[in-house]
Amino acid sequence: MTTTRTRITAVTNQKGGVGKTATTIGVAGALAEAGSNVLVVDLDPQGHLTDGLKVPQAPSGPGAANIYRALVGEHTGLDGLLVRHSEPAGALDVVPNAFEMFMAVRDVDKVKAREQRLAKLLVHTRGLYDHVLIDPPPSLDILTDNALTAADGVLIPVEAEDSSLKALELLLPQVASVDADLRVKPLELHGLVVSRLRRPVNTLARSVLDEFGKLDGLPVLATVPLSVVVTEAWRYGRTPVDYAPESEHAQAYRTLAGVLEAAR
Repeated sequence: MTTTRTRITAVTNQKGGVGKTATTIGVAGALAEAGSNVLVVDLDPQGHLTDGLKVPQAPSGPGAANIYRALVGEHTGLDGLLVRHSEPAGALDVVPNAFEMFMAVRDVDKVKAREQRLAKLLVHTRGLYDHVLIDPPPSLDILTDNALTAADGVLIPVEAEDSSLKALELLLPQVASVDADLRVKPLELHGLVVSRLRRPVNTLARSVLDEFGKLDGLPVLATVPLSVVVTEAWRYGRTPVDYAPESEHAQAYRTLAGVLEAAR
């Protein structure tokens, strides 16, 4: 499994409940369906991505190979970290959560070059995967800083609610700070993914969508309607493009996959 260029994307928003993990799974499935070799990294101590793809948690304890041990410098390279989820056309692999990740924010904060720990690990993905998608926690902490430092670009899931507008007021300065202090090349802000959009669209949601449309350099790339497709796919550990390939959700994720592939 070799590739000429690996694109790393952080799917992030410090606001919870906006479809961050579902977006990561959906886009990863669409990329793999199109023939890409894809790795998804569960950087959230809550482990929703690991649960959503129904892969086993990584082992914990001294000497274990897991994402926590890699971040604190007790494990090097990818050996033992990867789990194969599926091979729709390309391959979809996972770096799953480990119980020890609940200590990550505290312990990664103590190590040298703390914001570069994930980037150091993902160097080993270069040439192996076409795309790496990172699912950080819904917070502006050291793990999110690691994701933003390691990534080439960012997808930002939002909901058509005022709270998402307020969340962007915090997230965008965080991205700018990481660009200024930790990166040589600025992150590429691909745009927004409006998740869980109720149909018909009510007046409040429409007004928020209008506000999203006014954001300079941050386009709305796709909207994903609220329905049971994503939750049912999650229950069975499948991606939406595999579970419901003709659905509007699958088409939205394919659109997002096309954006990332074009940026590669």
